[in-house]
Amino acid sequence: MKAPTWPEPVAAGPEVGVRDIVTLAARACARDPDVTAILFEDGVSISRRELRAAIESFGGWLSERIEPGDRVAILLENRIEFMIAWLATAAAGGVLVSVNHGSGEHDASHVLRDSDAVVAIVGDSTRTLVERLQASCPQLAYVVAVGGEEPRGLAPYAGAPLDLDATAVDPDAVTNVYYTSGTTGPPKGCMLGHDYWLRFVDLYQRLYGLRREDRLLCCLQFFYGDPPWQMLLSLHAGTTLVAMRRFSVSRFWNVVRANRVTQLFAIASIPSLLMKAPANPLDREHKVRFALQVGVPTPQHAAINERWGFPWVEGYGLTETGLVIAMPLAEERRMIGSGSIGVPCPGTEVRLVDDANATVSVGEPGEIVVRAPGLMRGYIGRPAASAETLRDGWLHTGDLARVGERGFLFFLGRRKDIIRRSGENIAAAEVEDVIRSHPAVAEVAVVPVGDELRGEEVKAHVALVEGASLAPEEIVEHCRGLLAQHKLPRYLELRDRPFPRTPSMRVRKTELIAQDPDPIGSSWDRERELGQQSKRETKT
Repeated sequence: MKAPTWPEPVAAGPEVGVRDIVTLAARACARDPDVTAILFEDGVSISRRELRAAIESFGGWLSERIEPGDRVAILLENRIEFMIAWLATAAAGGVLVSVNHGSGEHDASHVLRDSDAVVAIVGDSTRTLVERLQASCPQLAYVVAVGGEEPRGLAPYAGAPLDLDATAVDPDAVTNVYYTSGTTGPPKGCMLGHDYWLRFVDLYQRLYGLRREDRLLCCLQFFYGDPPWQMLLSLHAGTTLVAMRRFSVSRFWNVVRANRVTQLFAIASIPSLLMKAPANPLDREHKVRFALQVGVPTPQHAAINERWGFPWVEGYGLTETGLVIAMPLAEERRMIGSGSIGVPCPGTEVRLVDDANATVSVGEPGEIVVRAPGLMRGYIGRPAASAETLRDGWLHTGDLARVGERGFLFFLGRRKDIIRRSGENIAAAEVEDVIRSHPAVAEVAVVPVGDELRGEEVKAHVALVEGASLAPEEIVEHCRGLLAQHKLPRYLELRDRPFPRTPSMRVRKTELIAQDPDPIGSSWDRERELGQQSKRETKT
């Protein structure tokens, strides 16, 4: 069979043709000053003319207080000022450090100190926390409080306006830092540059094409790594970015329909959560043509496509890499439910390697390593971790995959997220996919539990849909026939509080395990239950 290939580049608006994100934004605003740049679900918006003026004003204020390379932390809810602050920081030569606005004192203080942030931009919910931490962060000189009428929340911090057309921006500079640990290890500051964002805009346009008549939905929190490229892409394409204040199953499709959204981008469990809502006669009343989803739930793929009447196309990438593997639209129908994450994107080299860094054979599991323009620059202050991840021009992702005969790649889970039971390797991601496909399950995280006989056993932490009821044995029965016997979870724990998460919405499993000091005693045990059942039957 013929190997999959990408089509010729889509003709979708002007070429990127710039070397920095500030110039891209400035030219887009000058080209279409009256076009709305960002439109929130509640009607709050900003035109491109207003966006540029706000960037120049706050950029002027920052340029009087920071030096090139200084870091500006932001702990802000989804407000237009977040994007203003990002581009203003880049124009002033600074680096924006994104911090979850739901962080606690431990998380926030680690990022503020580790990044040596000079400025912190805060909202109503984070101002008190950061002001309390300022005494223990001697480098933190300024706390910028955003509040009041949007998008004028930065108006009190107006400086002599920077002229974006005349501002010299270093195209090789770092623009952003995202703290990420994947699912294991302490948070590390991942440094990204102008080339990272420009590659994403160019790649999306070549693969999928966003046009003036299109509208892309941002349903994620702005502190994630995806909303910035969504905004740049929309600016570049001459269209409006539609944004939600916060992802909501109940509001999602109303926002899509009301704002004429034509393209979706989603990550993690979003489609699974949407599937939990009752079927609606309006499910296909929308203008969406396709969705790019990082992590399509394999068992539900066909049902998801059928329900809403458009393809959900798989993509793969990390904060460190951006999008590097995706499913060509031309191959989407043939590969529904296959579990494939697609093929390497144009301009991207992908290898699967073993522990000795040798390329593995077709069908064999190997670590995904990537070489492409615009990858991360390294981790702040962690040369050893940077050198471990970036080797000889290749970025080692820590993720496992296999490649099929036709060149399609299949994700197998995190390298450190494999449970070894009686000599068998079990990918936690595979078990999670199956459990998550149950209509009463909202989210699941599978982790190893030590076992004297088998080495490790499978434990599933399960959160149910609000109002749902599901017994542990029903979860196991749902898995039978979908998973091999040795992959069935032995331990199950129903969870009634939110999972700890990384900035990319993955469950932070190290923290989850740390919250579970007695993983066996606190859990439903399948083998213990079977033993008790056998005793009951014997007595009967």
